[in-house]
Amino acid sequence: MDTSPRAPGGRGTAVAFDARLDGLTGIAVKGFLLSLVTFGIYRFWYMTNLRRFFWSRTLVDGSPAEYTGSGKELFLGFLVALAILVPVYVGLFAVSLLSPSLAPFSAPISFLVLFLLGQYALYRGRRYRAMRTLWRGIRLGQDGSGLAYAARAAGWWLLTLLTLGLAFPFMRAGLERYRIRHTLIGVERMGSTARGRTILGPWLLIYAVALLPPLALGLAFLAAADFAPPTDLFVSKGGKGATGINPDYDGTTLGLLLVGFFGALATCLPLALLLVPFYRARETRAFMNAASLGDVRLVSTLRARQFYWPYLVYALSLIGFVALLGLIVALLAFAVRSGAGTGGMSILHLVIVPLYLGGALVFAVLYVRVIQARLWAAVANTTTVSDAEGLGRILAAARGPGSGLQEGLADALDVGGALQIGF
Repeated sequence: MDTSPRAPGGRGTAVAFDARLDGLTGIAVKGFLLSLVTFGIYRFWYMTNLRRFFWSRTLVDGSPAEYTGSGKELFLGFLVALAILVPVYVGLFAVSLLSPSLAPFSAPISFLVLFLLGQYALYRGRRYRAMRTLWRGIRLGQDGSGLAYAARAAGWWLLTLLTLGLAFPFMRAGLERYRIRHTLIGVERMGSTARGRTILGPWLLIYAVALLPPLALGLAFLAAADFAPPTDLFVSKGGKGATGINPDYDGTTLGLLLVGFFGALATCLPLALLLVPFYRARETRAFMNAASLGDVRLVSTLRARQFYWPYLVYALSLIGFVALLGLIVALLAFAVRSGAGTGGMSILHLVIVPLYLGGALVFAVLYVRVIQARLWAAVANTTTVSDAEGLGRILAAARGPGSGLQEGLADALDVGGALQIGF
């Protein structure tokens, strides 16, 4: 039954994701164990298997996508990226040794170089995934310049820092427009009308929760101290370099405001983090609704609760496992103290290690099944295509799949990812 929204002059069709997840647990278990025994080398094949699974279970107008990349390509790309990065690291280190006057600048220069390389790698990694994606035999693609994208990202991040984070949603929208407008489906080019103002409200909510209370209390403290805080406000405690508020200020206006300031920092930042899924859901919905392919448009009805639920289930599972592990360790430790002696301590260690590895395996599987799969399903199953007939007019392009070395740099810099939620 087609219950998707209808667009004027076109048949609407839903994007669908098969949420039964048959076989995903086996992929996750195999990927975790083989990555462990191969010291991480197998993860390239693990990422490939995950992508094939998610691509093949995502249907647009009834037709699944196909991922044609390989683990060998990712591994070779990673080795090539290391061959590029190692001389960069060695060169920066040599400059700091040969010219001590430049040593203080080596860290900022290294950060800037790695940041630009990371942004370049993100763009090229997306290009690789696009060119390894087929739908109805039509290959996706991406043109544009990774260097231009990195320069744009650097400029946007500089503006974001200068505005104390207020430009962040405009940066996200600007980079999204560049990515989507250089995305190709067959011979057709996609478009995007993403605007920062559409996601400014959710971002300002995070901004207000995280910064306004500490900022207000900090300004109140400075005003109460006539903008000249006393030098004896903090004193050493414990004789190990630890410092604390001078007891002489207990109960005073300055002391109360300072305690309130630190309390606001400890409270507001975690509360702001709880709003991140809300912002990500609103951003994903806005960017999906802004994407188009000629007359074909995407329509998303994604809700924030669909992003919160996976994280809630995962967090509760983690808390439960940690509590259970703590109880088991406590009982074993009690048994050891009751008469097992030093041999009992060895037994305790032998039990803890398998429990730890078993827990790591369980949560590796839960992360894929609960967070990645449910977030992917939330985005896919709340998206419709407004003009399904327009999809039938897309012509395949003559371009090939391109080089398989494009994503290695992203993996070497740890800025890539097995899956990217969204388009």
